[in-house]
Amino acid sequence: MVTVLALACSAGVFGVMIRWEFFDITTQSEYDFMRNAFLISSGLLWLMVIRLELTSKSKAESLYAIQMKEYEIMRTQWLEIASEKMVYDAKKATQPLEIVQNREPIIVQVPEKGKKSKDK
Repeated sequence: MVTVLALACSAGVFGVMIRWEFFDITTQSEYDFMRNAFLISSGLLWLMVIRLELTSKSKAESLYAIQMKEYEIMRTQWLEIASEKMVYDAKKATQPLEIVQNREPIIVQVPEKGKKSKDK
């Protein structure tokens, strides 16, 4: 918004400087007043644009620094988890398989729906 106002004011300065017919300037004092008003307002608006740009740049840099710190933390945690998984997989691969001596099937009885329990 400020940039648009600064550009419009700069166009106004240009229009006054070439004595554009749109402004209908008749006397020299009116011309001087409009020129000075447009120059001052244009200068102030451009200073605001520069200030806003510098502020947004510093905020973006601080946000980037915060995001990089968070990324480092997440990356470190991920590397720790990955290394633990590799250690676990290595231990699992080097251990001999356990042989089950008892080969009887395990039977689990599931109560049927619809039948009531005899305990009640």
